[in-house]
Amino acid sequence: MKLRKLLGIKKKQPLFKQVQVGNYSLLANGIHPVEDNLKYNKYYSRNLPRIAKYLESKYPTYGIIDVGANIGDTVALIRSHGVKQHIYAVEGEPTYVGMLKQNMGLFKDVTVFETFLGEATHRLDGGTEVTDGTARLNKNSGTQIQVTKLDDLATENNLQNIKLLKIDTDGFDFKILRGSLGFIKEQKPVIFFEYDAVYLEEQGENGTDIFASLHNLGYNTALFYDNYGKLLLSLTIDNTATITQLYNYMRKKESAFPYYDVCVFHKNDEGLANEVLAKETAFFS
Repeated sequence: MKLRKLLGIKKKQPLFKQVQVGNYSLLANGIHPVEDNLKYNKYYSRNLPRIAKYLESKYPTYGIIDVGANIGDTVALIRSHGVKQHIYAVEGEPTYVGMLKQNMGLFKDVTVFETFLGEATHRLDGGTEVTDGTARLNKNSGTQIQVTKLDDLATENNLQNIKLLKIDTDGFDFKILRGSLGFIKEQKPVIFFEYDAVYLEEQGENGTDIFASLHNLGYNTALFYDNYGKLLLSLTIDNTATITQLYNYMRKKESAFPYYDVCVFHKNDEGLANEVLAKETAFFS
């Protein structure tokens, strides 16, 4: 046993490091876990790039919005999967924005938007704190951050033909979706979002209401993945009883895995949803 481990001395983490994400080496902060997550969990974060590739069977050319782009790891995985569609990477945390902009020099057809997204366009009391590859809001920081609705961002920048919207923002996902309902109604993208009961309840969210809002906009089919990226099940999002059971299962992080990723399809893409489900079922078979 090494002396450092014997004495309980933690190795000092470097301020920055290079991490391997798919086919690319990205700049990350020293405590970022993405490389280990990908190394030790063979399905982790690989589902979204596959879905992005499946979409090309119906939409040969389309746009992708990546909300919570972090250091650009989702972009790297999508590009590693051979998807060359234009990506709009949205990130508000200054530490990650700096690394994101540097990493995006590796790729073509990526536009970076430096902003937080939310339910309304306004100034919000609080600042961000970076921990373990993510950022959390500290409402007692004595500062403010600018928050923008995706509806407004899309209109101001004329974002058209967006067919994949990914949101991973540690509990702010529903707020961002509610600030995107006009955009979603117009463009009907496939939506892929993190579904974490603990983070949602920290934001005072009802864990199942968003599915009714999406159903009212014509969304029908949902695929649920565990947080390690493995397909769990599919259902129609008006199946409130099953969604409630799924939500209760992950509350307090006392289950076999701590959260889900959910991919939902508009009824206009029902054929695409069936194709994706068949391909994903075959993949995991």
